[in-house]
Amino acid sequence: MSAARPAAGITLIGNVNVDLIVRDVSALPPPGEEWSVDTVELRPGGAAANCALALAALGETPHVVGTVGDDRFGTFLLEELTRAGVVTEALRVAAGEATGVSISLEAPGRDRSFLTFTGCLATFEAAAVPPEALGARLVLLGGYFLLPRLRGGGAAGLLRTAREAGAVTFFDPGWDPAGWPPETLAELEAVLRETDVCLPNRDEATAMTGIADPRAAARSLQARLAPGGWAIVKLGGDGCVAAGPDGAEAASPASATAVADSTGAGDAFNAGLLAELATGATMAEALSFAVKLASAVVGRPSSDRYPPRSAL
Repeated sequence: MSAARPAAGITLIGNVNVDLIVRDVSALPPPGEEWSVDTVELRPGGAAANCALALAALGETPHVVGTVGDDRFGTFLLEELTRAGVVTEALRVAAGEATGVSISLEAPGRDRSFLTFTGCLATFEAAAVPPEALGARLVLLGGYFLLPRLRGGGAAGLLRTAREAGAVTFFDPGWDPAGWPPETLAELEAVLRETDVCLPNRDEATAMTGIADPRAAARSLQARLAPGGWAIVKLGGDGCVAAGPDGAEAASPASATAVADSTGAGDAFNAGLLAELATGATMAEALSFAVKLASAVVGRPSSDRYPPRSAL
């Protein structure tokens, strides 16, 4: 990881959108049919927003860099993030564009799935990221595949600039809706070279490496990161495993949790990791706290989603 001395703070670059959580949906109705669902909830979502809200609840003051539309959803997101204590000065309002919306379909016994309208996310580009945002101590870039103008050189350039300024860089790739073709894997190499900490989940790590075993996948990814980097594979209810420099390994199991809502669990994990590393914790300590936070979040309702440190 970079040895320079960056400014204090945490910057989160990525998608900020509305999440519409629909339960229980184990399948879609056939054409012409109408089925009932149990609940529908509206809340702030996206990799950057979810992580920011979790960090704010922990007592941090994260800065979010992204874009929303000049519509009611955009106003809603700005109000909710600001109320929570997130710094939104670098959250661009795109004139004449619609805010992104992600519909999360959840049901017991199955992983969630998503239908996403990118809206103004499709026009967000590296030039919209203020230079001072890259001078934070910790810089995370997420929502990669929902931000087409940041893909490849754009994302790599932002992370490179942050590292040169002394930041520790974090990259959460998310899932590639195109199915991870060879050209996508090739473009990711430039991004990984500027990444200090890579944060895929199990399926993403397998897709990026072709390796099903999470520990082996983590080791394969670690070899492609910036010198001294860590690859952390999130395993949902099984916690996480990580591979670091000089053969270092770490893991943290998750305690049994009654899952109420799994959407945003990975972003909560990221928040816990960032928050703990910001205190000077070791990677092993940070992984344990990240798993604890993610486990707590998935067991809480939307109305009280993110716990303070005192509740963990």
